[in-house]
Amino acid sequence: MKQDGKIRIIGGMWKRTSLPVLDFEGLRPTGDRQREMIFNWLNHLYDGDFSGKTSLDMFGGTGALSFEFISRGGQRAVIVEKNKKAASVIKDSIKKLNTEAIDVICGDSLMQDFSEEPKKPDLIFIDPPFSLNLQKKALLKASQLINDNGFIYVESPDEIDDAYLASINLAPIKRAKTGPNHLLLTSKKG
Repeated sequence: MKQDGKIRIIGGMWKRTSLPVLDFEGLRPTGDRQREMIFNWLNHLYDGDFSGKTSLDMFGGTGALSFEFISRGGQRAVIVEKNKKAASVIKDSIKKLNTEAIDVICGDSLMQDFSEEPKKPDLIFIDPPFSLNLQKKALLKASQLINDNGFIYVESPDEIDDAYLASINLAPIKRAKTGPNHLLLTSKKG
């Protein structure tokens, strides 16, 4: 694995701060355009106020989604990353930004027990390597972890249909397609 490049945080207190991107199979950081879209959706839903909100990133990668969330005023973010080197790079970025608002767990989010968390997350990010096809398994777990008023963001190579969402008590809020990526924001059914 070599450092392949950088991505930058696009909004908030760390705007324009770069984060390293490692070159390893399956790592596909959420691009600027997608992150801008996601956070525009969330900004609208949260009335521009991320304070007091917590997030869980089930497939951390670079940690960009969580760094973006905290940069915009989120209270706490938990990043789960299975790859030890990637988790280490995320920890280095946390040190660089001198923040205690982000925790990293090196492990498998689908096997992780989150019962010790002080509260259920307000926002869950799901963006696994597309080749692993873990979106639906992760959505099922996320549907049990998210708080009743929370949102789940999923990035996938194929659109996740409403019937599957309904089967796990979720409903779509927003959808978009950018290049090969399908973006979905969902929440618990009211």
